[in-house]
Amino acid sequence: MSREFISINFKKAMRKLLRSAAPVLVFTAAVLSCGPGLGVSGGSLPPAGSGVYGQFDYYAAGDGGTVSLDLRGADLRDVLSALAIKLGVNIVVVNTKPVEVNLKADGVTARQALEMVVQSNGLAYLQSGDLIVVGEAGSLRKDFFSQMILTRFDTWYVPAAKIIAMIKELGLDDSLKVLSIDTNPNVFWAQGTVQSLRKVRELVSAVDTAENRESAVSSQVPLEYRTLTLTQIPPSRAVELLKEAGVEITHCLKLDNRLLVFDRTLFPMWDQVESLVAQLDIQPANKYKVFVYQLKNIVAADAAARLKEFGFEDVKTVTYSNDRFGRELLVICPPYLETSVRSALSSLDGVRSKTKMPVLTMTGTSSYEGLVAVRELLSELSDVPIGSFSISRNLSGDEDNPVYALWVEETPDRIMLIKDLIGELDIGGGKGGSKESSGTE
Repeated sequence: MSREFISINFKKAMRKLLRSAAPVLVFTAAVLSCGPGLGVSGGSLPPAGSGVYGQFDYYAAGDGGTVSLDLRGADLRDVLSALAIKLGVNIVVVNTKPVEVNLKADGVTARQALEMVVQSNGLAYLQSGDLIVVGEAGSLRKDFFSQMILTRFDTWYVPAAKIIAMIKELGLDDSLKVLSIDTNPNVFWAQGTVQSLRKVRELVSAVDTAENRESAVSSQVPLEYRTLTLTQIPPSRAVELLKEAGVEITHCLKLDNRLLVFDRTLFPMWDQVESLVAQLDIQPANKYKVFVYQLKNIVAADAAARLKEFGFEDVKTVTYSNDRFGRELLVICPPYLETSVRSALSSLDGVRSKTKMPVLTMTGTSSYEGLVAVRELLSELSDVPIGSFSISRNLSGDEDNPVYALWVEETPDRIMLIKDLIGELDIGGGKGGSKESSGTE
């Protein structure tokens, strides 16, 4: 299949789609529309090469450089707009409803980021030149099947018929068409999306080994594998933990939350492997995430204490020195809890209703002047506007021994901060205390 022929068929399919009533969104490399919750930063450009296999390498000739993503509630369309710029392509979205994207990734290529965004939302994509079409696999299969990539797979040890049978058994043929010929039992062809073809390549790599050669395994006996179903950690993390425990898996296939293991040497001890995985498949076994949360309205000590009330497991907080005044909270938590912890801290750090509260009284002939000086200092230290502070009239009625009170109209958390500052300054003998002031002081 020549590139010219594929491009012509692709253009025909595009014209047909644009004439239909199906909603189509087009994102070009010249336009960037980013909404709230979307952060994409770029880095140095790595060597060209997409990691896409076989005869369709020219479809993904560029990786778009290294990017870091921090997406929380971002619109899929905004994300694709940003990635279109990084990749230097035009992206067409077919028959998709508005979708929110929540994803965090550091140091990945723009191509990998595109695949993560697309796959995490159950979509697929096709590419021809500088045009990428994103949509549901069924929709792409219907409208763009002539453009789906046709790839040849060669096997060395296992007949193609066995691998084709496994493709059907594992449900990979939903977005694939697979064919073979009797005259060459070690070759088959598959046509489908980039993602589905990569899964086929992973399967071939895991199965087509010397221990599975035809002489060792009868053609009537199906290839053996074992399945590990995980609920708390991803399959890649399970492989990593098993290796640390001395159980190395060399031939496997990762499908959603399943890990298909083809290492025959592990089968005799499979009960022990399953027992070990059951102990490792817990949330604390997942890698921890560390981030610093910047507070605006409450101090770090209060945020840490109140966060405990949410009952998050395996979440640790670290406050720096002077936590009664600082507004930076270091959080250590499993990745799956990061969004929930951030949301909880955001709700805790919301703006509360203001109230009026006396914070300091002074007695003496120069007490009023003393409170004026204290008011200016507290405003500087707490970032509370000086207009929120007020000084009362003489509360004693005795001009020779006047009593004045400093009060503030602020949120309860800000008032507590001001009282802590008064205590730290040792004004009035402690929090919200009183002090005698004379003209000779």
